[in-house]
Amino acid sequence: MTTSLKTGVRTLARAAFTTVSAIALNAGALAQDAPDTEPQDEGEQRQELVTIYGTTNPIAVFDYPGQVSVLTREDIDLRTPSSVSDLLKDVPGMAFSGGPRRTGEVPSIRGFSGQNVLILLDGARQSFTSAHDGRFFADPALLGAAEVVRGPASALYGSGAVGGVLALESADAEDLLEDGQVWGARVRAGYQSVNEETLASFTAFTNTGKFDGLASIGLRQSGDIDLGDGSSLPSDDDITTGLVKGRYALSDALSLEASWQRFDNSAFEPNNGQGTLGTGDGVLDRNVEKDITSDTYRLGLGFDPASDWVDSNLTVYQTVTSVDEFDATVPRNISREIETTGVSARNASRFDLGPVETVFTIGGDWYRDEQTGFDSETTDASRSGVPDAESEFVGIFAQVEAVTERPLGLPGELIVIPGIRYDEFSSSSDAAAGENEDSAVSPRLAASYGPVEWLRVFASYAEGFRAPSVNELYLDGTHFEVPHPILFDPGAGSFVFVTNEFVPNADLKPEKTETVEVGAGLDFKDVVSSGDRVQAKVSYYESDVEDLINLSVDFSYSPTCFAPPFFPCSAGTTNSANVASAEIEGVEAELRYDSDRSYIRASYASIEGRDLSTGSDLGTLTPDRVTVDMGLKAYEWDAIIGLRIQHASDFARYESDDAGGQALAETRDSYAVADLYASWSPDMLPGVRFDVGVDNIFDESYERVFEGVYEPARNYKIAASWQFGG
Repeated sequence: MTTSLKTGVRTLARAAFTTVSAIALNAGALAQDAPDTEPQDEGEQRQELVTIYGTTNPIAVFDYPGQVSVLTREDIDLRTPSSVSDLLKDVPGMAFSGGPRRTGEVPSIRGFSGQNVLILLDGARQSFTSAHDGRFFADPALLGAAEVVRGPASALYGSGAVGGVLALESADAEDLLEDGQVWGARVRAGYQSVNEETLASFTAFTNTGKFDGLASIGLRQSGDIDLGDGSSLPSDDDITTGLVKGRYALSDALSLEASWQRFDNSAFEPNNGQGTLGTGDGVLDRNVEKDITSDTYRLGLGFDPASDWVDSNLTVYQTVTSVDEFDATVPRNISREIETTGVSARNASRFDLGPVETVFTIGGDWYRDEQTGFDSETTDASRSGVPDAESEFVGIFAQVEAVTERPLGLPGELIVIPGIRYDEFSSSSDAAAGENEDSAVSPRLAASYGPVEWLRVFASYAEGFRAPSVNELYLDGTHFEVPHPILFDPGAGSFVFVTNEFVPNADLKPEKTETVEVGAGLDFKDVVSSGDRVQAKVSYYESDVEDLINLSVDFSYSPTCFAPPFFPCSAGTTNSANVASAEIEGVEAELRYDSDRSYIRASYASIEGRDLSTGSDLGTLTPDRVTVDMGLKAYEWDAIIGLRIQHASDFARYESDDAGGQALAETRDSYAVADLYASWSPDMLPGVRFDVGVDNIFDESYERVFEGVYEPARNYKIAASWQFGG
């Protein structure tokens, strides 16, 4: 897209933000005399995939003016995932960096990673960040659904939703109960060969009308991961997970719900959990005992009286995530803990303005992140690179969803969704004087128009932001150690080590983005056989980023290292700084086909991005990917048989050589991976279900991300469950 065209699009979008919704809301007055469209035959109604997190209100995925993927409980069971990345690896525009270990995986959406992806667990923010560990810790066996909203969502969620939202919903009784049952229990066991992982879980659930409750406990044990190149990745995990949740109807209008979800992993692996086989750093490469715990507490209150004007929810939550490490060779204990406490509230009012169906949503939230570090080897117990600090956020938002038939007398349906949010935020630390504080306004305008039943076109403009994290602001202490270029200690039999030091930057500005997206969707019925359906959506997006926060490592020995007395000697510095501007653009497409006998899910994603100040490619990009998931429904045997194929193109990333040119910084070969899976629920064994699969059938040796480590080898999986109730 040319600069002049982009400027024109932004100008039109900003102007449209204040005018288009008014046109849509008043379109009814111009269309009152127009004939109504023919009512749809009730027999042709189909069950729709619905997104909640796209707008905070239910809307069909096909009608939503953007791209969102929704995975149901059945999708989760069919994939028999060991980690959340197993579940979401086929979602277009989404990738997990950090290597194959579950303890190091970090999600990215549309080239934005780290804290540019908002992670929600039952609506509670997961704010944990670490240089060498993952972003969040959850077991897919406890999930009832997952949504990936792709594209900026700051107009609803504030800081951190620049790339999109990964929303995980824990299972409840409704997900598991059979028709006519009010209580039930499920026992499940599983095994996979690539890391000799075993799984055992027990879940009990009930729904009596007024009370809906579930309790679950699960155990996973796994060893080293066999990789496609024949090597093995150290990764011993001993995981205990638990979920207790309940909802009670205090009256017809008022309901109370509470939940507690826990993830507890005792791991034995290198300090660097993100997949490297050898960094060269003796500290990062040593195996340590890790205790990873994450507890999410949630209390909710819902009020939905017999009034279209009130549909309110209040949620109070706290998430406490910690990684404690013990290195027996020193011995040394280090830890990092992040505690997130938050409150969110929203109300949706539904009313008609003439023939315009309107949902007006207002809400706000407050949350605070507190980080503490500990190191048993320092005099004051402080840990280098983990500053004791906190951030506080408060925001309010408003959104309108307006749906009108025959807008301005035109055929079809128009959906217009304008929204805006205001946020204030501040961060502070004992390591720095004063506070880093700022505010942001995040508008969004999206529209979806269906002139006929089988076609949808959509477009959106959104601004997003991400406040700098406490680690980016206040990092200090030692980043890593390297041998002195000259000095050797004969007594110790090793080089003298010198350090690369973190340099704090308390003046960092928040990242800001402007994103334009356009797309179209097709929806056809009775294509190949009676009752089948095919839906497809494709879009192009472009994001301009200002003040991108970039962690820069300046590794260079100081001149004093090379002349007597060879000290003081420094191995450089590491700090976070704002990059003036960057650009990311891409194409995404999804297709779903369903019939009585078969299904096909296909997707495509392509992402390009560059630092406009240097011309360097951005480090969070991924190769072009095509995925196809196809299956047969064998009702005679109560079975499903499927095949998944993912193909990724060659990938190369270039960086500025500081001389006006570009140098190759990273390259990965193309790959194609195929997985087989099947599910069987035999009639002769009521309530019993078997799920089996083979991942990476052809034992492909490939790198999914650039972490110096290959992906897992061929993996045989089996799971069996027995569910009963009454």
